This record gives sequence, structure tokens and C-alpha cells, in this order.
Amino acid sequence: MSSDSTVDPGSTDSETPVIHSETSNHIVEIPIQSTKASNQNESSQSDFNSNSDSDDEDFPIDLTFDWLDEQMRAGVDLRPLLSRIIPGLPEDVSQSTMYEILMNLFLPIRQRKALEQYKTLDDAVQLIHTRKNILVLTGAGISVSCGIPDFRSRNGIYARLREEFPELPNPQSMFDIEYFTDDPRPFFRFAKEIWPGQYQPSLAHYFISELERQNKLLRNYTQNIDSLEHLCPITRLIQCHGSFSSATCRVCHHSVKSDEIKEEILQQQIPHCPKCPLDQSDAILKPDIVFFGEQLPDDFHKAISLDKNQCDLLIVMGSSLKVKPVSLVSELLSSDIPQILINRERLPHKTFDIELLGNCDVIINELCLRLAKLDSTFGQIKNVQSKLLKEIPYENLLTTQEPERKKQKLLSDNDVHHQSSDPEPLKTEISSTSKQILSSLKNSSLSIDNSSYISCPPRRYIFPGAEIDFSSDDDDDDTTGSSSSSSSDDDDDDENNYETIDEEELPRKNVE
Repeated sequence: MSSDSTVDPGSTDSETPVIHSETSNHIVEIPIQSTKASNQNESSQSDFNSNSDSDDEDFPIDLTFDWLDEQMRAGVDLRPLLSRIIPGLPEDVSQSTMYEILMNLFLPIRQRKALEQYKTLDDAVQLIHTRKNILVLTGAGISVSCGIPDFRSRNGIYARLREEFPELPNPQSMFDIEYFTDDPRPFFRFAKEIWPGQYQPSLAHYFISELERQNKLLRNYTQNIDSLEHLCPITRLIQCHGSFSSATCRVCHHSVKSDEIKEEILQQQIPHCPKCPLDQSDAILKPDIVFFGEQLPDDFHKAISLDKNQCDLLIVMGSSLKVKPVSLVSELLSSDIPQILINRERLPHKTFDIELLGNCDVIINELCLRLAKLDSTFGQIKNVQSKLLKEIPYENLLTTQEPERKKQKLLSDNDVHHQSSDPEPLKTEISSTSKQILSSLKNSSLSIDNSSYISCPPRRYIFPGAEIDFSSDDDDDDTTGSSSSSSSDDDDDDENNYETIDEEELPRKNVE
């Protein structure tokens, strides 16, 4: 697994990209690759190989995902290689962060082009109805409706941990294997909150189970560690970040079932291995989930190597796809395979053919009711509600908002005439039509009665629960794009700055 490090490519050619480690306080500069630098790296490769006792083919400069993944799984120390590229690499940068740096250097995201033949909600329904090898990639967004606390909201797990454990470098450190070795308490505090048996599956879980029952599901790759998939059940499952179903001693590797340590977890006692001496403090039974600094399970790599060639439709649900290698799944597929996003927010670093933005269960319910017209079994899925949502074309919103905009303009004009001849105050009144309309959704009937959704051609639909982010740039021709940056007052307006919830939060965050 790779830590959720973030890369800032810089805004000018003279700036050096940097990577921010989530599990340390370091900011590591990433050199911009050039032909000359590449040649220098190649010329120094023999020296590096002699230091690492490896042959040339063991550490190729032309890195691939498969090669990097193999090194990570084998536990190979990536420091010698990375030190050749980044002199002065800090000593305490973790292996997972170095892995992330190498991926960002040599495996840039390939932005696919959206397929013109798939754009609409009806297209999504037809794709689900007709495809036979659907790959579903899920994150914590499908479990929020189950009552499982999220990570990044104002009252989420990270916020509470920050209060309980102020010594944490940052909340994500509770999933860092090195920090866990020093202090396992924050992790076990989190484990109590999502321990299996306290929650029931969502409609999204049951929808995936129905796809499997109809032999449409190729595989469900889940980043979640809540194990709710087993209650549906979903058997064509890859738990990319492991689960709480078992735990293993960090010293003798004795394995136990989760039931054997459940009471200790719920009573906030750190479970000790029954096979090791009591005075061996590091003999902790660690649940078998993947931490930062640990590799993903072998079944993930084996399955994706086969599934990428068989998949005929990708559905991403409740995940922000920020952390590699799981986030690379969409890039591993052929560019002609349709991709559908079901998520609260857009993923600007990815290109989907159809974007369904909002609460996952709300969107899945709408899809099930439409699919039920073609196959009645979808209407019988557990938790499906019987009422279809009303479509509001984006053009209609433009029409209904026009009188209000004229009224606002008239008021601002009167204020200018009465207060000052200086036209400067008008700047704060000017914003894009898209921003005015989308910002009004916060208090609109769409958010209150959950009875409608907005269709935004050519390929976007906004459902109840959608997170509208005005701070990031959007496509130039996007009708629901972000607001103009000309008004600094708007950027500071709390009403327009919606807090984004990271949807890879639970299992995905721990392990991606």
C-alpha cells in the first residue's frame, strides 16, 4: 500500500514539484525529469547496482507499475534507488512514501478521453443491464449511510482522534505501521468504532450483491475494512486493504479470528498474543488490515492482472481514488471500456463517461428503479424505495433563477447610486451563473425533500448529497464548473465553501 501523499506540481516551470508525506512532517522535492537527467541516472546505474548487490534488470530506470509493485511486495528497500534521484532524502521517510514518490515520478496519470457514445443516465442503465463483466471499485462512501463514522468531516474520526491523542503527528499516522509500533492506542480507539457486527449493509452493498447473483459482477474491489460485503453476501470480492475478520501477532505470526479479540477491542484493551510471553510488549494481535508501509495482499495483484483484460464496465462508488495503487485500476483498463462514477464529488484527476454525483444510496435507488423496468428483480433488492426522482434540466434552473438575478442586480445598482459612484462594490456582486445556481442548492428543495436531481449535459447528474466544490478549476465548457476566481469575497464565503468528505476514508485510507 502507498500512503496518501499528495503532489504539488508547482504553478511555474521554475518550481520543483513536491510530495507531502501524510505520515511525517517532511516535504520532499521531486526533480523534474529531463533527457540529460535521465542519461545521468543511467550512467550512475552501475554504481547503484553494485551498492545494492543487484543486476541492471533488478532496478530499471524505465520503471513500470508491475516492477514497483513487485519490489513493494517483496519488501525491497527503495531508498538506494530513490537517493540516486533525490539526493539528501530524509532518513525517516517511510518506504510507502518513497514508493509513492517513485510512482508519481515514473507513472503519471494517463487522462483517458470520455467516450462519446455514453453520456446519459439512460446510457448508464443500459450499460448495467447489458454488460456481463462489471468491475465495481468501492470506497467508504457506500458505508456512510450504514452509520459508520467517516474520517474527514467536522465530527469524523480524525477530528475526534486529534482531541484524544494530540501527540499524533497527524490523524493518518494511526494507520502508519511505524507509528503503530510505537503507540497502537489511536488505532485501537478507531477499531472500536467500526468493529464488525455493529452495522448493516447499505443499498449499494445489496446492489453489488444482485449484480453477482445475476452473474454480471466480475469483481468488487473494496477499499473498505468494515466487512459489510460479507453480510449481503458478496463473494467475488477483493478486500484491497484487508479486514478485521482476523488478527495476527506481530512477533510469532500466530493468527486468530476476530471474535477472539472482540471483547478486548470493545473494552479498549490492546490484545496480546496468547502464544507469546506476557512481558513481550510488542506481541500485539494486529487486525489484518493494510497499513501505510505495508503491501497490499497478493490476491489484489493476481486478480487485477486478469480482470483488467476481461472487464467490460467500470463503476466507481464512494471513493476519491487518491491513493495508489488502487487508484490506478481505472488507468489499467482499456480506454474503450466505459467508466461510471457514483460519488458525492467529482474526481478532477480522472475522466469518467457518466458522472452521477450525490449520496450513493440515492443514486443506486434511482438506477434500480430504472433497471426494474427491464428486469423486475432490481426493484426487489433490499432497501429499494419505490419512488423515482424528478429530473430538473439544468436549463430550467437558468430560467427560474433569472428573475432573482435581475432583482439582485437592481438592488446592487441602487446601492451604488445611493452610496458611491465608485464601481468597485459591484465586483462582489458579479459571479458566474453556474455558481449562483449551484450555491443555491444548499438550501433548495432538492436538498430538503430528496425528490429531484439535476441533469447537466453532456454527462453529469447532480443528486441529493452532492458536494459542490467551487475552489478547484473545472472544464472550460463545463456548465457546472467552478466559480470565477475574480471575486475573493466569494472564496471566503462559508455558504459557498462546502466541506468535502473524503470517500476513501475507511479502508481505503488505511491502505491505499
